[in-house]
Amino acid sequence: MAVRREDSFFKKVFYAFQERSVRSQILITFFAASFILACIVMFTTNIFRKTITTVGESYQTNADLDKYLTLLSETQNAMESYMQYRTFESIDKYFHYEALLEEAAQKLRTNPSAITVQQKEYIIKQLSSNYFNLSGNAIAARRSNNNERINMYYNKTVECYSFLREEILSLNMMYFQSNAYTYEMNKAGMTVVINTSIVMMFSILGCAILLIYINISRIIQPISTISTVASKVAERDFDIELFNSTRKDEIGNICRAFDAMIISIRQYVDTIWEKAKKENELREKEIEMRALITDAHFKALQEQIKPHFLFNTLNTGAGLAMMEGADRTCYFLEQVADFLRYNIQHPGQDATIKDEIGMLDNYIYIMEVRFGNRYEFIKEIDEEALSKKMPNMILQPLVENCIKHGLKDITENGKIKIEVKINHEKNETEIAISDNGCGFDPAIKEKILAAKESGGTVIVKSDEINQNEHISTGLINVIARLKFYFKRDDVFNILDNEEGKGTTFFIKIPDV
Repeated sequence: MAVRREDSFFKKVFYAFQERSVRSQILITFFAASFILACIVMFTTNIFRKTITTVGESYQTNADLDKYLTLLSETQNAMESYMQYRTFESIDKYFHYEALLEEAAQKLRTNPSAITVQQKEYIIKQLSSNYFNLSGNAIAARRSNNNERINMYYNKTVECYSFLREEILSLNMMYFQSNAYTYEMNKAGMTVVINTSIVMMFSILGCAILLIYINISRIIQPISTISTVASKVAERDFDIELFNSTRKDEIGNICRAFDAMIISIRQYVDTIWEKAKKENELREKEIEMRALITDAHFKALQEQIKPHFLFNTLNTGAGLAMMEGADRTCYFLEQVADFLRYNIQHPGQDATIKDEIGMLDNYIYIMEVRFGNRYEFIKEIDEEALSKKMPNMILQPLVENCIKHGLKDITENGKIKIEVKINHEKNETEIAISDNGCGFDPAIKEKILAAKESGGTVIVKSDEINQNEHISTGLINVIARLKFYFKRDDVFNILDNEEGKGTTFFIKIPDV
């Protein structure tokens, strides 16, 4: 039963591996081989490191004993120098090395042992303790100039030093032999580990190459079939058998995409005739639209006859008034004719501020004749600004709006001011048309400014407000044409007068 479970588990893993994408299969194979190789390298490196550490630690005992022997020799030399010359330098050196030697002796074994090496360490520690006592007594006797004690302790110190030195050298040799044996054992183990690691690395590498080769073969074989089918499709042969692939990797996706493409081409061929019929219907509708446009142009030309007829009639009336001696009536008709001529000759064309002011003078004269002294027109014009370009028929609708809406309830002392000046700091020409009337309705103003800020078209429906609040379509036309002409949204604004009475239409003409 255990074998069957293992087989079932490995089969599941294999099927799960095959269901993944081709890229994933190659990457999994590569990373798995790389992981195993990395583990082998890490294992081998760890063995090397441990072996080198073991060898280093083994020979460290020899190094420690050599250092201990050196400190012992320096201590003995310092003591003998003091015993002979009794100098401060020698006694200072003795105490220095003696302290270091005692510190090193603390690392030696303090209890007896049946093991030879450890017992040897215990003997050296005991001899070192005797040496410290004897050398200290010899130094003390030399300080007190007790010759009898000097000779006794000095001779015992030299004898203890000799025994201690021989024991240290003996232990050092024992450590050396043990470390050499350990080194040879580790060297043999390292050779086995290296050979095994090399064999395993090449085996894993061979398995990885074989697995990659199998995956590449699984990719190339269906690609060859796809290439053959693609050649048939290029020859416009769409009656081919579909792949109907069940693979879940990229090859399966390509086969399914190719099947979908073939089906789509077949459907496209089937719908070409329907599209052709629709195109014929569209052509017929286009012919009808052209006929309607031609008819609209014809009617527009007919409508143009009416203002020309009115213009000619005004000129005829002006001539009759002149013949009859009605000079004021003649001048009035001439101003109306000039105003009408400006509209007929410059529809949708560019104009200068000078042209607009001239046309505005004609309009103001007509209004003065119509309303008498009801309104006062004030003009402050900067002559340098007269040559600036702007759309035509901009100023007259603004003045008309002031008269019809701003000053509609004023019967006397109405004022309309037209200012034109150049703002050199901002490189623009500023036009302000203001009145002292009832002001602009806040709701309508909010709609206009909101549409202006958003960059949309200004639309105010007449059914949204009553007749008394109706805003002329001329103002809407002015805003839209200014924005379109200058390609900017900040060229027009509606302001309340600083005095709190009336409205100011503000236009900015940027210098191009």
